[in-house]
Amino acid sequence: MVVTAILHLWLRVPYVPTPRAVARRMVKAAGLKGHERVYDLGAGDGRILIEAKRMYPGIDATGCELVPTIWLLGWFTILLSHVRIRWKMTNAFVEDLTGADAIFVYLTPPLLTKLEDKLDRELRPGTRVISHDFRFRRHRPVQTEEIPGGWGGHRRVLVYEW
Repeated sequence: MVVTAILHLWLRVPYVPTPRAVARRMVKAAGLKGHERVYDLGAGDGRILIEAKRMYPGIDATGCELVPTIWLLGWFTILLSHVRIRWKMTNAFVEDLTGADAIFVYLTPPLLTKLEDKLDRELRPGTRVISHDFRFRRHRPVQTEEIPGGWGGHRRVLVYEW
């Protein structure tokens, strides 16, 4: 727990799970067909990838989580879900994303700004990036969906195409 607290303070990233209804909408918004390579960066407890694998069992799913105790929570949740997901305890900024077809993120604006440069360098044209609530600075979403609930009365799913 001490390591988790230190990492959260150092990274300035709180653990806030994506509500299940939002996770389902994010997966639907990705427009998956069932054979894509999908990533969740800052994957938390793995619920978005679990939902994606249940809806599209043929996808190749990889989750990246840096905080050890949250990674362990995700590993356990995935184990109980009985779906196959590549689960990495790693910094998403060192993960090679060149083969990605879709990427899920629920990251704070400062992290999205930093991530945007990496995505510009590595993603193929047409790769879809689905963000929960927060916008990228330089890219404009091709689709925005409002979902009732959340802190401000609603949550947003933003879909970007690189």
